[in-house]
Amino acid sequence: MNLINFYIPEWFWVAFNLLVLFLVLKKILWKPVLAVLEKRQDKVVQAEQDAEEAARLKLEMEQLRAGLDEDMETKTAQLMQEARSRAGREFDRIVAEAEAKADLIISAAKNKARREREVMLVEMKGQVVSTAVEATGLLLRANMDSEQNKRLLQDFLAEEDVSA
Repeated sequence: MNLINFYIPEWFWVAFNLLVLFLVLKKILWKPVLAVLEKRQDKVVQAEQDAEEAARLKLEMEQLRAGLDEDMETKTAQLMQEARSRAGREFDRIVAEAEAKADLIISAAKNKARREREVMLVEMKGQVVSTAVEATGLLLRANMDSEQNKRLLQDFLAEEDVSA
């Protein structure tokens, strides 16, 4: 038995059927398959463009964040400097007020001490005068008839009236 029978009309019909099948498949399937492949290619291109756009946006966001971080650090430093300046001024104001109050207290204490000293001097003068008068009185009783004692007493009293 001959496995390969080479019969031309049969091969012609096989080739013709293959050609018709190819044309039908091309007409029916080729265009839709190409359309699906084109859609997939468009999706791949779109995905690549989206990825590039996302990378660009990510870079812009990182740059913006870095700029904001720098601005925040600058503003923080400025606010800290302003706070230190205000604190220094407040400290100076409080110290000035305390010094003024201390000066008033010291001045009042000095005035009070001066007044007390004056009062004590007046009291001492009074005590000296009364002691002198008592001593003079004792002397006068002992030597009352002496003219010299009378004159000394009058001089002393005259001096005390002038100095008091």
